[in-house]
Amino acid sequence: MNKEKPIIASDYRTKTTLGLALTTLIFLSPFGVAQFVQGNIVLGAFSLVVIVLFAINAWNCKRGQYNFMLTYIGLVPAIIIFFVYAFHTAGVISIFWCFPAVLAFYFMLPERQAWIANIAFIVIVLPQAWMTLEFELAIRLLVSVTMVSIFSAIFVRVISEQQKTLEKQAQVDPLTGLLNRTLLHQTLEHAIHQNRAGGHDMTLISLDIDHFKSINDTQGHSVGDSILRDIGQYLNQHTLSSDKVFRIGGEEFLVVLLKKNLQQGLRMAEELRVAIASLTVPLENDLTVSIGVATLELEEGWDNWMKRCDDNLYRAKNAGRNQVMA
Repeated sequence: MNKEKPIIASDYRTKTTLGLALTTLIFLSPFGVAQFVQGNIVLGAFSLVVIVLFAINAWNCKRGQYNFMLTYIGLVPAIIIFFVYAFHTAGVISIFWCFPAVLAFYFMLPERQAWIANIAFIVIVLPQAWMTLEFELAIRLLVSVTMVSIFSAIFVRVISEQQKTLEKQAQVDPLTGLLNRTLLHQTLEHAIHQNRAGGHDMTLISLDIDHFKSINDTQGHSVGDSILRDIGQYLNQHTLSSDKVFRIGGEEFLVVLLKKNLQQGLRMAEELRVAIASLTVPLENDLTVSIGVATLELEEGWDNWMKRCDDNLYRAKNAGRNQVMA
């Protein structure tokens, strides 16, 4: 079955990190300069470190190469150390910086890392508040920061779940449950990269239902949809987790076989042809498919690879259907 998680082309955290980085550069830079002017060299230096790390994040996001580990192992410790010094040098004004820091962790990091960062922040930074603030104010700060952290976690969880749902809807064919064309180009490029890096054979199987238009016209679209679902379910259940199965057209399917040579592809294609013909479907005549098979050639691009596979499929159609061509 196709259990592999779809590749995410973009993530909302990249955009939010870019926005947070630019905002921090605008508002924290004057604070850092003021610390140097006032002689608070250590606090000014840590402000500069935070600004530089945010600037690097902004640059990476702009290039589409954001890596949350820079935030997790670099920016989070820098922010925590910044607050430790801030409470001892700037005093009560540091309270106001706590809330954007807590929010930033959740919007810039995956959920698990955000929780760890916020727990570290609360455990390390807030005890400093007990040393520098009045008891009642310190209690209020602890409760407020904790509530903001929990509310942020809930909000980000909802956004993450909605994003996963939208990604699935965008990448999966709703009728058959197979992948649609959205990830096809990327999957083929990945297969080509594996071929060139490790020398593994890569094979395509293109499958088209014979006389499908006639089935729809005579039996109705509900029967046609039922057949598509049955074939999709069979393909999903009888391919390896490393293989990728797509519905790329109305009645056309494509199987990407990773690390399979032509003979293996032909054997699997023939098994699929026979198995589909034995499916129980509400038709007077047998359900048949025509299949084309093509193995990636040396220095071949994905478009020509697909074209050769399609050409073989049409050869099978022109030769009388219900057969495999390679």
